[in-house]
Amino acid sequence: AMLPGHIEAVKESGVPVTWQCDAVHGNGVVASNKFKTRLVNDIMTEMFEVMAIHKRCGSILGGIHLEVTGQCGVTEVVGGSMGLTEEMLVQNYETYCDPRMNYSQSIEAAFRVASEMK
Repeated sequence: AMLPGHIEAVKESGVPVTWQCDAVHGNGVVASNKFKTRLVNDIMTEMFEVMAIHKRCGSILGGIHLEVTGQCGVTEVVGGSMGLTEEMLVQNYETYCDPRMNYSQSIEAAFRVASEMK
């Protein structure tokens, strides 16, 4: 929980910054079937925790970084309302590097963030 201290230090410095949350990097796991993946719940939890910290500190979170694809059928990230499981990763795992949220998962994330900002 170092973020509040960093926020305060930047505020005291007077240097203008745009804060961004990168909720995907650092949240990678290796599934039991050896696929590199991420969990939607871990990504969402980090986003909401960072949003809450900024709110408490009186600062503004200016952006959220997600790795997404517009393809509906991609199966690289576990979870979300569609219930994608580790066993389903094999169905359409296309990434050569980092797992991406598919269309449904990314839209769900966007709406949940928007709802939290009300």
